[in-house]
Amino acid sequence: MTIADQPIGEFLDAVAAQQVTPSGGAVAAVGGAMGAALCEMTCIHTVGGDEPGAAPAELAAVRDTVADRRAQLLTLADEDVIAVDAVQAAFDSGDDARIQATLQRSTEVPLETAELCLDVLEHAVTVTAEGTSVAVPDAAVGALLAHAAVRASVSTVRANLDTITDEAFVAEMEERSAAAETASETALAETLANLDH
Repeated sequence: MTIADQPIGEFLDAVAAQQVTPSGGAVAAVGGAMGAALCEMTCIHTVGGDEPGAAPAELAAVRDTVADRRAQLLTLADEDVIAVDAVQAAFDSGDDARIQATLQRSTEVPLETAELCLDVLEHAVTVTAEGTSVAVPDAAVGALLAHAAVRASVSTVRANLDTITDEAFVAEMEERSAAAETASETALAETLANLDH
């Protein structure tokens, strides 16, 4: 059963268990998906509403994008479980090449999560600027969740890099992580500034 098909209580029980997965990477992806859903909901209320000054055409496109990101993030939650389980199996095998390959994949997945959550966060800037006033606070919650997911995912990436020997891979992951983190701070600041307008 995929994470998307699990009741939320069942998923949380699995997280709060002795088994290794689902762990931080999957939880961050789910958190980012929740943030996307809140932005999506704000778009739906705006496009279907009649509040003056709303930008329904623009937000209809944003709605479709964040809905797609929500689905992608839930898929990444499953991929994170697979990647972390593969690392455990590789360490059990003692095969160094296999260990390094699985460590790289278990680093790529949270980075992909961070970058998708950044995309959600950047769309939240538009949603909070153009959305209907009654739903904008929900979009702000979505932005905060997406921001936390970026930070959490980057943290996971950096924790994994200490065990990876491919210097070019490490350098790329570090560069992309730093870029995502910096951009997420800017987008969150812009989003929260929209609440004061």
